[in-house]
Amino acid sequence: MADKTAPDSQLRLEWVYGYRGHQCRNNLQYNANKDLVYFVAGVGIVYNVRDNKQRFFLGHDDDIVSLAQHPDRILVATGQIGKAPYICVWDSNTTDTVSILKDGHQNGVSAMGFDKEGNRLVSVGMDQHATVNVWDWRKGKIIATARGHSDKVFDIQFHPFKDNTIVSCGVKHIKFWSLSGNTLTPKKGVFGKVGDIQTMLCLAFGADGATYSGTLSGDVYIWNENNLDRVVPAAHNGPVYTMDSSEDGFATGGKDGVAKLWDADFKNITAVNLVNAPGGYKGLCLRSVCWRGDQLLVGTQDSEIFEVQVKGRDKPLCVVQGHAEGELWALAVHPKKPIFATGSDDQTVRLWNMNNREVLSRTSVEQKVRSCAFDAEGQHLALGMTDGDLSELIHIKDRKEVIHEMKFSPCGKYLAVGSNDNFVDIYAVEQRYKRVGTCSGSSSFITHLDWSQDSKFLQTNSGAGERLFFRMPAGKQVTSTEEIQSIHWATFTGVLGAEVNGIWEKYTDTNDVNATDANFAGQVTVTGDDFGLVKLFRFPCLKKGAKFRKYVGHSAACDKCTFLTRQAASDHNRGC
Repeated sequence: MADKTAPDSQLRLEWVYGYRGHQCRNNLQYNANKDLVYFVAGVGIVYNVRDNKQRFFLGHDDDIVSLAQHPDRILVATGQIGKAPYICVWDSNTTDTVSILKDGHQNGVSAMGFDKEGNRLVSVGMDQHATVNVWDWRKGKIIATARGHSDKVFDIQFHPFKDNTIVSCGVKHIKFWSLSGNTLTPKKGVFGKVGDIQTMLCLAFGADGATYSGTLSGDVYIWNENNLDRVVPAAHNGPVYTMDSSEDGFATGGKDGVAKLWDADFKNITAVNLVNAPGGYKGLCLRSVCWRGDQLLVGTQDSEIFEVQVKGRDKPLCVVQGHAEGELWALAVHPKKPIFATGSDDQTVRLWNMNNREVLSRTSVEQKVRSCAFDAEGQHLALGMTDGDLSELIHIKDRKEVIHEMKFSPCGKYLAVGSNDNFVDIYAVEQRYKRVGTCSGSSSFITHLDWSQDSKFLQTNSGAGERLFFRMPAGKQVTSTEEIQSIHWATFTGVLGAEVNGIWEKYTDTNDVNATDANFAGQVTVTGDDFGLVKLFRFPCLKKGAKFRKYVGHSAACDKCTFLTRQAASDHNRGC
């Protein structure tokens, strides 16, 4: 098939696992319909927990790192990182874009807030001056701009009970800004003898005009105008990362894994210790809280979202889980059940149920996980680690370098393991994973490998752009063109060869495409690349520069992609 047109089949984003908890705060809200609004990677997510359905906003081209909710609790602003970062204002009911705010920041948008009428939006950037912008967001125009501070600014908000007042806080400072026309005038917070000068991490506001700031030490500082008025000592055991104002008072969350509710006078009402709750764990750290009526939403640094009934606070429900900070490379689909496995730099391996989108199990391991594979029956799961270990089934360490790729043979008798030191080792499953062969000859690290249908051959790709063939299980290299052309592959996940020539555009580097997976029945292949794109091509894809269908959502590189089903491709084909 030499057709260069895009395939008729399409992919549709069905589900996004996880929540961005690291290096963010106050990024989790209930909207007016009581749906959860949050983000992960480059996707804004609206999650209806009751119906277990998600909707997606896909207007960003890099990691989203900040979120603000409009007073109508329908519109949402999200800010991203990047060389030319921008802010999107979008409707959480329809996920339609309402406004895009460009050319205001560099490096990223770290925090935002709407004014009480919802007409203006304040944002602060990640540039060296922490530039503060006030926007007429409907027109996409900057009303006022100023340098925010010489160090990082962690939060910025309009004061909802004081007209034209903005408060910002960050590393060892807090500032109170007056907005007059297109001029922003700051006043530094005066600590006096009431409290120590320290880093302020988050803000909240009282109806009496007071400003509350959560501190690195665990105290909450209460400000009258720009003067520190009083201190709530040891509100948390460690940094207070998040605060939220509600009709009933305030919610706070910290590194100690505790969410606390306070009345309007900032007297403690109750505390929810998520570390000791079902699903909790040592080191659990809170990054976002949202208190609405009897519902409390809590987002953690390790990508969980808990929903807590305030009256039944001893039973928090974990409604979202995902991998924590770090790269996620390992992905394998169970051969017989609606299950897939993932492993990441957070040193956990997780099994996921595709039907109800829940985590079936989570296992911690001693190293970062870079690859995984199910055997033909789905009874064994092998893990490849960054330090060269082959784990879970039996502990083997034949290589010192990271294990990038591994696959069981279709017959189930062998496991092929490709490493960063240019070799593929073949292990005999029935001999307690004794090494029975080695494939050598690659001049660079192994990136991809595939077995033939009869388990007699293996093909490899390397970082140097080589495609080599080996006879199994001994690992002797095959060079006969006639023999190679007669091989029928069980899978095709490599990026090299005539079969996938068309996935390469002109002038692309051989490392730009990280992953492929061919669906033979559907005659399509899917790719994941360094630019965060998922593309769908025809398969085989013989001519360079073939047309494709493009899908966004991953903001950084897409390191792995695979079909969850090998049935013929249709409009309902699902990829991950």
